[in-house]
Amino acid sequence: MINVMMMKKPVFPRIVGLFLLYSAVFVLLVMIQFTRQGAFTHHVGNMVVSGFYRLNDERGSVFSPNSYSVANGVSVFFGGIEFCLNEDEGFIIIPERGGTESLTPEYMVLSGETALFRLSGGTELTFATRYAGGSLELRISGALGEGVRALELPYRPLRTSRVRDTRDGEITVIAGGIEYGFGKSVLNSDRRVLNIEAGSPAISYRAIPESKVFNPGDFIIGGAGTKEEYEAALSWWRDQSFSLWTRTIGNSNNEVTINAYIGDSLHRGAYKSAVAAVSPAFLNGDRRTFESSVYLGRLDIGLRSISLFEREKLSRLSRLINEKSRDILRDVHIIEYLAIRGYHNFIDDGAEIVKALDPASIPEDLTAGILEGWYDWRKYRPDQENPFDRLIDQACFVISGGVRMTPKGEGVLVFNGNGEADIEFNFRLGKALELYGETSGEDGWAGLGRSLILSILSMADSSGSLPETMILSETGIIREKSESVRFNSSRLYKTIPADACPHAAGLSGGMWAWTTASGISMTQNSNMADISVSFPMGETHYMIIRGVRPFTRIQLYDIDFRTDPQFERYDSSGWSYSASEQTLLLKMKHRSSVEHIRIFY
Repeated sequence: MINVMMMKKPVFPRIVGLFLLYSAVFVLLVMIQFTRQGAFTHHVGNMVVSGFYRLNDERGSVFSPNSYSVANGVSVFFGGIEFCLNEDEGFIIIPERGGTESLTPEYMVLSGETALFRLSGGTELTFATRYAGGSLELRISGALGEGVRALELPYRPLRTSRVRDTRDGEITVIAGGIEYGFGKSVLNSDRRVLNIEAGSPAISYRAIPESKVFNPGDFIIGGAGTKEEYEAALSWWRDQSFSLWTRTIGNSNNEVTINAYIGDSLHRGAYKSAVAAVSPAFLNGDRRTFESSVYLGRLDIGLRSISLFEREKLSRLSRLINEKSRDILRDVHIIEYLAIRGYHNFIDDGAEIVKALDPASIPEDLTAGILEGWYDWRKYRPDQENPFDRLIDQACFVISGGVRMTPKGEGVLVFNGNGEADIEFNFRLGKALELYGETSGEDGWAGLGRSLILSILSMADSSGSLPETMILSETGIIREKSESVRFNSSRLYKTIPADACPHAAGLSGGMWAWTTASGISMTQNSNMADISVSFPMGETHYMIIRGVRPFTRIQLYDIDFRTDPQFERYDSSGWSYSASEQTLLLKMKHRSSVEHIRIFY
């Protein structure tokens, strides 16, 4: 009995011990909960965003349910890398005045696969994931605040990632068995920062497919490797074509060939003789339109045909835009066409159509329009977000699937899913790729574009004709489609481009000119518009200027000129005006290389 009582421990100390233990656990849980109240982790698309809300706004609602106030120290995780939006890690801006300033996130907006961060000083940084070209990609873009030249975004590979430096100073990261790379991004691998400059394209960090990556440089043919070689090859083709046109122009009734011949003659300093060589049958026939009126006159015909053409095209484009049809991109350089004519509302509506396009559903025949749209948007709206940016990689991926080279490597074409290559479309695509590649710094794509152009020009026979369609056989042989009709290669001349071809030139306030002048511009005030026109001295050309509101008088050579319905017959300048079409018709004989047309209101 005594032994049993001695084995019993006091009950009270045990109760006190348990109480202290449970109290300690409770306090620990409370402390953990308190410290985690401001923390967040969001899965946005295929990336993870982690950081801290501001403690006075832990729910984070600022403007919408997807907007959050955040504190310094936000991180974005993707592809085995942590991108650090943290001033302590070196997150800075570089002002135009020099020096550096720390940068902190103020709030973020999460939507779909995009995380947008509003930063101190009015700068924005956007992370967006997507599938492009069959690969997962993160795109990082910055809208820098006023007076900011560049932004430095620090990054660090995760401990589970493997990093490999490439020979050109870039890095690849292997995470989860997948290889990722930055491509041609502005990367400082020693300091581990990305440099985002004002107006620079988005940085791409993407998964690299295991199979061999398409390299457009593998399809560059001889003569297309450099711009100099390419220009020399084009010059050779123009010489050969000009010789052919010279022999046949006297009997030609083809307006396209006549325009190409006169345009190249103007380039060679033989403009008068070329105009004189055009056959009377064409001059007096019914095949003339506004296209050749800039060389040959008959502006009455030019006015009727250009008015009809513009009305029909505007009606068709309006219908496509109202239907929200992507077919609007089938028109050549549609953004440029609308910008020159001042149809800014149409451009805005067209941009919404582009934004709604699913990159995965881009067909082959829209790729040229996407590349042209990307280039023209940068040209005419450089300060606005380019809606074509997100489609470029997928368009190039679609193009890459159809590229085929001849067995001996002397030619290359892009074929559609049916194994056919439309020659005129390939030429348009070649020019679009050349512009895109040269503008973006993608030399391989520029070289492929030049290769397409030279390949097509080399297909012309001794009469200058080309097949409309080529086909790719099951054995990989490229040949002309048996039932394909042929067309004259002069149709491609103005696409090269040539500096003296008839073209539309934007002026201002909805005014634009159909002209062959190498340079045309306009300044204006409330009472007067001054149009400056460049053309060889001593030569005569014609212009159709659209969008001209009623005026009181016109000056040529700094003196008042009255209208005359017979002005084209005289060996001097003159004009007439259509009030119903708001179109000014001009004949301009140049006493100097630059003449001025002054319109007084």
